[in-house]
Amino acid sequence: MELSLLSLRFADWKLTSPAFGPPLPCRLSSPSFFIHSMRWQRRKESTAVEAQSDGNSGTNSLRKVAVIGGGVAGLACAKRLSTRGIGVTVFDTGKREPGGRASSRLWRGQVVDHASQFITTTDPEFREHIATSGVARPFGNDGRFGKLGPDGFAPIDDGVERWVGIKGMGGIVRSLAHGLEVLQDVWVPPSNGLQAGHGWNVVVPRLQQNWSFDAAVIAHNGKCAERLTSSTPAREVHALLRTNFAASLPKNPAPGSGTFTLNQIYSLLFEVPKGVMPESFDAAFVENEDSLRWLSSNTRKLQQSAESEVWTALSSAPFGKRHKAPQEFLEGTAKEAEVIDLMLKAVENAVSLPSGTLNGEKGKVKATKLQLWGAAVPISRWASRDGVDFVWSATHSIGIAGDWLSSSPERASTIEAAWISGVRLADHIASHAQDDAGLQLGENGGVFVPVDGEFGSSGSEAAAWVDPQKGKGKGRQKGGKSKGNSRGRR
Repeated sequence: MELSLLSLRFADWKLTSPAFGPPLPCRLSSPSFFIHSMRWQRRKESTAVEAQSDGNSGTNSLRKVAVIGGGVAGLACAKRLSTRGIGVTVFDTGKREPGGRASSRLWRGQVVDHASQFITTTDPEFREHIATSGVARPFGNDGRFGKLGPDGFAPIDDGVERWVGIKGMGGIVRSLAHGLEVLQDVWVPPSNGLQAGHGWNVVVPRLQQNWSFDAAVIAHNGKCAERLTSSTPAREVHALLRTNFAASLPKNPAPGSGTFTLNQIYSLLFEVPKGVMPESFDAAFVENEDSLRWLSSNTRKLQQSAESEVWTALSSAPFGKRHKAPQEFLEGTAKEAEVIDLMLKAVENAVSLPSGTLNGEKGKVKATKLQLWGAAVPISRWASRDGVDFVWSATHSIGIAGDWLSSSPERASTIEAAWISGVRLADHIASHAQDDAGLQLGENGGVFVPVDGEFGSSGSEAAAWVDPQKGKGKGRQKGGKSKGNSRGRR
């Protein structure tokens, strides 16, 4: 049977692994592993979009929606739209499975979380969703999650509910994708891939295909999302998608310069024999080493049985900026070797291992894998004047969902914020598509507010409004520092 990844419908197929059991919650790092170790099982269920829900008001003429981006925000939006009786197709660039920053992968025989590490639940609906999903378990309340400081490891006991995927963060994403039409490994080109007409057309020249929809949702970010909307008539939406990459925000932003900003972080996976790393903790925020922000054992965190341990180390944003390199061409370069060496030395310092324990001629590291997380953690969030968690243009029937649109300072830049944004945008489309939301620009509109969290700090307390007429915006200062508190920043 031919395996096509280009039109994988999660409503029709499910992926299982003989090694891990159904379902495997990660992107696979090897095509040969995928072909030889996976089996596809046909499901007889109907697609979710065929089911109509009493929740739809019946006054909405939008019946088909394109969701561009298969991360948590996009999948949550698509899931809710389908339950409201609206047809939806998700376009995702992932070669194996959707997930974005919340995906996992199989590496060295173990499931690893190489980006997002855990979930926090503060919203009652989201907590219910996670608690009843069957794919997550509580995390961090056993004294083995905490912070690495000058005096070593100290547990965190702050009363915050945290969760991890039973088989990686990717398992949580797979549960969201279940029943949806997700087109995998489909790149919607930034240049004319999204075209306005009678509704919206999604055009993919590589596949020689195009699709027509009544509405569109942009559920990814970065320069691709910015360019995707640059030639459309939805100018206000495009203004909010303009993106900057930086490790910090200006302390005195110019008038109208409000811009969505992401930092860049290195993710390093390394395998060591058991007994090399300290046994006192499973996962920790790093506060005693400037180059790092996170260190965790996937083997322990995900309760995997293996002869060796696979760890994830996430760098700080300033480190990522100092050592920025073309992420697509990093493998095999001198820069890759340099960054791996520096990060392993930083791990040694953080956990008080003798120099050379991990790397070097007598180093214990058996294997490494380095990735530059180019569009990592949002360090600014859009605080709309009407206090919603999404953006919707009624005039053009296009919206935005993402963790950077959170109305809550504490939730900004988290998986929870992404889920809430997607769900609430879907509810708005289903019931109030005739009304704009989150779209008030200009000096008297919303502002981009700094976000500070464990995985990314803005370094600023000033916010700025958005000038929709300028390509790079310019804005006045406005107070509004946004603080985080270890709530699962990605």
